[in-house]
Amino acid sequence: MTARTYAERRFMRALERTWALIEGVVNRYSKSDFNPLPHLGTLTILLLVVLIVTGIYLTIYYRPGSDVAFATVETLSSNWFGQLMRSIHRYASDGMIVLILLHFIKMLVSDRFWGQRWLAWTSGWLMLATTWLVGTMGFWLIWDQRAQWMTEYMMRTVAGGSGLTYVANDLAARTFSNFVIILFLHVFLPLIGFLGVYIHSLRLSRARWWSPRWAIAQTLAGLIILSLIKPSTSSAQADLSRFISNVPMDAFYLGFLPIIDAWGNLIFWSLAILVGGTCFLLPWIFKGKDLGPAVITNDKCTGCNICFAECPFDAIRMAPRSDATGFQKLAVIIERQCTGCGICVGACPEDAVELAGGFNGDQLFNAIKGALRREQEEGNEGTVLFASQRDLSLGGLPPACITHAPVTTCTWNGRFRLVTAILPTASTINIDWIKVLPQEGARAIVILSHPYDDGIFREDSHWILNRLHLRPALISGDLHWLETTPGDSTTVTNFLDGLHESELKDRERSPTLPPVKGRYKLIPSISGGLAGIFLMLALFSIALPLDIRSGMKDADGSGLRIAVDAKGKIEVAAIPEGFTLPEGADAEKIFGGQHYPMEIMVTVDGKDALKEIYQPSGLSGNGRISALDFLTIEPGSHEILINIRDDNAVFRTVFSDSVTFEQGAIRVLAYDEGKDEFIMR
Repeated sequence: MTARTYAERRFMRALERTWALIEGVVNRYSKSDFNPLPHLGTLTILLLVVLIVTGIYLTIYYRPGSDVAFATVETLSSNWFGQLMRSIHRYASDGMIVLILLHFIKMLVSDRFWGQRWLAWTSGWLMLATTWLVGTMGFWLIWDQRAQWMTEYMMRTVAGGSGLTYVANDLAARTFSNFVIILFLHVFLPLIGFLGVYIHSLRLSRARWWSPRWAIAQTLAGLIILSLIKPSTSSAQADLSRFISNVPMDAFYLGFLPIIDAWGNLIFWSLAILVGGTCFLLPWIFKGKDLGPAVITNDKCTGCNICFAECPFDAIRMAPRSDATGFQKLAVIIERQCTGCGICVGACPEDAVELAGGFNGDQLFNAIKGALRREQEEGNEGTVLFASQRDLSLGGLPPACITHAPVTTCTWNGRFRLVTAILPTASTINIDWIKVLPQEGARAIVILSHPYDDGIFREDSHWILNRLHLRPALISGDLHWLETTPGDSTTVTNFLDGLHESELKDRERSPTLPPVKGRYKLIPSISGGLAGIFLMLALFSIALPLDIRSGMKDADGSGLRIAVDAKGKIEVAAIPEGFTLPEGADAEKIFGGQHYPMEIMVTVDGKDALKEIYQPSGLSGNGRISALDFLTIEPGSHEILINIRDDNAVFRTVFSDSVTFEQGAIRVLAYDEGKDEFIMR
C-alpha cells in the first residue's frame, strides 16, 4: 500500500477534526493557554509523581500479609488525611490510564505515531502496560474481594505450587513472601518509570517533562475535589472459601476478570494480543508520508547553527567542514529523525534548506510576490494569509481560501484581495518574508497559528514568535497574529471580515504578539481556571461509573478444589554405576531418581468429574508433584470418590465420602502423603 501524505489521509483527518472540535469547545471557556488537553503527556508524568508521593505515605503504614494487610488499610482510612491520601492515590492511578489513552488518541488522529516517532509510540504502549500491571498489584495488596478475584484467577490459571500457597493451613505464613514481592514491585516499578519517560522523549531536542503551573494546579485541584466527594473504600475482606457474588471492579485495571470469567482465557487473550499487537505495530502497518527529509544546499550553508538550535526533533547535526567556502561548520540532516516540519526552512537566513517532499521556501516566496505584483498591476491591494497544511486539512480556512495549490488569490467579501499561502507549519515562514512583503505591495500580513502548545510538529509557533520578538522593527500595524483552534474557520472569517474596517485603520497600530513563554503564566482568569478544574475533575470522575459491580458466574453454585503437594514415589534410584552404598543407606534420598507420575480420578455421584496425570517437576523429573484443580459442583450433598495411582500398581481409593456443598462456598480436598488420603478443609 502506497503511503499517503497528511492531507491525503482523509479518515484520519475526519477523526482529528472531531478531536479539534472538542478542544475548541474547551478553548472557548478556558482559553487555549489554560486548556489541559494539549498537556496530556506531561500531566501523566505529574500523576506519576503524585502516585509516588502518596504511595510513600501509604507504604509507611502498610503491613504485608493476608492476616494484617486488610486491617492496616482500613486503619489507614480511619483518619481524614490517610483517607485523602488513599483516595488521591486511587484516582491518580485511574486518571493516569485516562490521560495516557487520551494522549494515544490525540497522537493517533493527528498522525504523530509513525516515522521517527515510532520510538515514542511503542515505548508509550509499554509504559501503559506497566502502569496497568502496577495498578493491579495495588488493588491486590488491599486483600479485599477484588484481590480475592485476582487470586482465584491466578489459582485456576497457574495452579501448581503457586496456587497451592492459598489453600494451605498456614495461609498467612506462606503468603507473606508473596505480599512482600508484590509490594516491592508495586513500589519499585513506578520509580523506574522515569526511565521509560526518558526513552519516550529520547528523539526530542527539548523534551517537556513538566506541565505549565496552571495545568498542574488544575489537576491537583480535580484530584482533591473528587477524593473529598467520593473517598475510595475497600470491599469486604478476601475469603477464599467463598465465591464473589457482587463487588465493584475497577474497569481500567480489573475489568479483564469479569470478561475472562464470561468469555474464557482463549478468547480474551487472543483478542487482547491481536488488538494490542496491532496498536503496537501501527507505525509500520499504517505508515504515512511526510514532506521530509530536509535537504541542505551546501554552497549556501554558512554553518550559523540556527537550524540546529531550532529543530525540535534532534534531526540536525553541525559537522566540521574544510571546503572552499571558508565556513567552519555544515548542517547535516539525520534523515531517519526528520519529520518534514519545515521549521529549519524558515530558520535558515540563507535559504539553504528545502524539503525533499516538495516544499521549497524560495519558490513559495516567489509565488507570493508574483501574486502581489499582479494585484498591484490591476490596482488592488493584497493581504497575505499564512496558514498551515493542518489548517487546510481540518477545515480551518474559509471556503474562499481553500485550494490545493500552495498559493491562491481570491476576493474577500468584495473589499480586498486575499493571497493565501499554505506551509507545513507556521514556523516555516522566513523572517525576511515579513520584511520584504510590504515592499512588494502587501497591505497586511496575517499569520494563522495554532495554540502555543498544540502544534502538530512541536514548537511550530514558538520559533516564528521568537524570531519576531528578536526583530521588533518588523512588528508594525500591517502584521497580525491570529491564534485559533485547528479547524476553527469561524474565527478566521470574523477576523478577516474586520481586518480592513475603517475604524481599525484609525486606531493606533500597535499589534500585540503573544509572549514566547506565555505558557508559564501562573494565574488564569477565573473562568479559565474553573473550566480547567472542571475538565480535570470530569476526566478523573470517569473512574466512578467504570467501577462496575460484578460477580463470578460460579457464584450461584459451589466449588471443589483438589490440591496435591507430594514427593511422589521413585521408580528407580539413580545410583552411579559401580558405586556401593553402605548397609542401611537410603539410595533415593542420596541420589534421587525418576519419580512416577500421579494419576487422579475424581467421580461425583458416580460420574467422572476429573481425570488427570500430574508429572513430577524439575528437568530430570525428580521434583515434587504439585497440582491444583477446580471443579464446579451443584449445591447439595454429593458422593465424592477419589482414586490415585502413583506407581505401577492399580488405582487405590484415597477418599470416599458424602460431602455437603453450600451455595457460593468452595471446599478443599488436600492430599496428605503421610496418611495417603485426601483431607477435607
